[in-house]
Amino acid sequence: MLRATALLLCLLLGACASDTMRGYVGQDIRMVTLEYGPPVNQIDLADGTRAYQWRKVSVSTTPPNAITTTDKDKKGRKVQTTQYVGGTQSVTTCLYTFFTAWNPARNAWIVTGFKEPSFDCAIGDLS
Repeated sequence: MLRATALLLCLLLGACASDTMRGYVGQDIRMVTLEYGPPVNQIDLADGTRAYQWRKVSVSTTPPNAITTTDKDKKGRKVQTTQYVGGTQSVTTCLYTFFTAWNPARNAWIVTGFKEPSFDCAIGDLS
């Protein structure tokens, strides 16, 4: 039961970034720029469309654990020693890609779709 609940939670969280990105389909790409700043990359594709990319780097750190042990020295006195273990850091780089098409009537690049972010990136959003 616990595994099923965890899996369901992961699936629901996984939709977050995609839902955010889906909300921009049909809008001017400048709306994404207004929300998240300028893209890190623009690529003109062969079919006349254009891809825009945003990068997000996340750093997460787990704190170290303190392990304290108590021993006796040669004279029978208590001696405490504290050792710190752990404290890892992980870096995740996510690339969010929107596909656009030129709309002359609106004089703008309009979002027509996006590339699904990887699972590591899907549990967050662009911000």
